[in-house]
Amino acid sequence: MFQSRRRRVFAGVMMGAALTVMGTTGCSSSRAAKVDESWLARVPEGQLDDVREAQTQRRMAQDAVTRSDVALNDARRELEVAKRNEDAAKSRKEAHDAALKAAKATGQSDNINEAQAELQDADLSLTAAQAQVQYREQNVKTMEAQKELRESELAMVEAKLNQAEYEALKANDDVRAQDLSEADFTAATAEAQRKVEEAQRKVQTQERQEQQARANWQRLRDQVRGYGGSGTEFEQRNTP
Repeated sequence: MFQSRRRRVFAGVMMGAALTVMGTTGCSSSRAAKVDESWLARVPEGQLDDVREAQTQRRMAQDAVTRSDVALNDARRELEVAKRNEDAAKSRKEAHDAALKAAKATGQSDNINEAQAELQDADLSLTAAQAQVQYREQNVKTMEAQKELRESELAMVEAKLNQAEYEALKANDDVRAQDLSEADFTAATAEAQRKVEEAQRKVQTQERQEQQARANWQRLRDQVRGYGGSGTEFEQRNTP
């Protein structure tokens, strides 16, 4: 008896929770801050200046997202090149390690000194190649942050477009505007603006980290050249 009653109580609680979730979801969707663009067909063109301007801004923002995606793909390819150069530098260092051991086996000081110098050059080149990979990794992160910013800007422009469309409907006394909440449009625009500012701060932080990584790589690269490096591939193909 007790078990049966407890099961009925539990079932009632679960059903109530499900109805609450459904009600919340339904309310959220009915108050979405968005206008059906087909409703604007009855609004005189002369009253759509703000809407047209927002549409232009949206096209520009969409183009900026596309460009940021291309830049991100380019950065990822540069990272792959840097990683291949790092692998080549590792192989070169391993070869010079073996050459030094062979030179020591001969007991000839000239051979040993030459092998040591070449190994030092290879070791410095490897360090520079590793620094280049770190820089390229930071560059990819910067491009990812830039893309996130462009996407946030697009979302903000779309929020402003929705708000402009609502205002146009309202000004034209379209009764369908009465079913929408001006506060929802205002809140959506404010939230989109907040996300843009957050993305901007993320880009600024990441750009500083990238600049530090690049400066470190360039310092090591210059050391390789100053030491009389052999002109490795990472210097020739990836000098900014």
